[in-house]
Amino acid sequence: MNREAELHLATADGHDRHVPCDDGDILSAGHEGVYEWAATHFVYEGARFLDVGCGTGYGSRFVTAAGGFYDGVDGSPSAIAYAREHFAGDRARFFVADLMESVPVEFVAGTYDVVFSSEVLEHVSDPFALVELMARFVKDDGVCFVGTPNRLWSMDNMPGAGLLSRSHVMEFTPPALVALLRTAFDEVDLRYRMLPAEAIASIGLPTGRSPLVRAAAAFAREVVPEGLRRSRRSMPRAGSRRWVPADIEWLHAGEPGLDPGRCVGLAAACRQPRR
Repeated sequence: MNREAELHLATADGHDRHVPCDDGDILSAGHEGVYEWAATHFVYEGARFLDVGCGTGYGSRFVTAAGGFYDGVDGSPSAIAYAREHFAGDRARFFVADLMESVPVEFVAGTYDVVFSSEVLEHVSDPFALVELMARFVKDDGVCFVGTPNRLWSMDNMPGAGLLSRSHVMEFTPPALVALLRTAFDEVDLRYRMLPAEAIASIGLPTGRSPLVRAAAAFAREVVPEGLRRSRRSMPRAGSRRWVPADIEWLHAGEPGLDPGRCVGLAAACRQPRR
């Protein structure tokens, strides 16, 4: 299957889903770096990992490479078709399901060492229900990882202080995210994901541009993701720099060097689920 056919399969339901490629752009580093960070910190040989909203399944590579067993679930048949085609194996399974509606029989409450969700919470109409569901499936001594955009960033950078994408239902400020997660977990460790200033300036993120240009970029990312990827691949990056996950810093509030204006994303590791 050629690259354009792969993109069509992965995004056939109209959503802009990340499809792994070798572009070396900061968006790829960001999407894949979340999984790499979680696998490095939480996955060990034999660990069971549940990915809620797995998209095209690319995160399974990092989990299985670290010795884990991966279950990915997503409501998009097209995304799961792509995932099964490229990443299914002895240690990686993929399921089509909307967990807010029904749960595959293979998923057993309290049996996962890691329950993971990245770039999903902002898309659901009932984030409390999603967080409670994740707490249900994680072990008592396991960890739940949640990654989501930083509302403070979109307020400062999107036209009219709007959301980062029109597909988002809501976005969370750091205090709001912590408050939400503490409804289901006793321990919440929040971090800011800070991008290099050069990276933000060199790609399609709308910071530092006129409201009209920012609105056009946001519309293009949401409505014509394949075209945006093609145009981005055809454009030279500033200084031909290739970005890798290590270029993104994970910082706690108050740490030296933290610049909230460069923190597009938030991430939280949650422990001690409330039963």
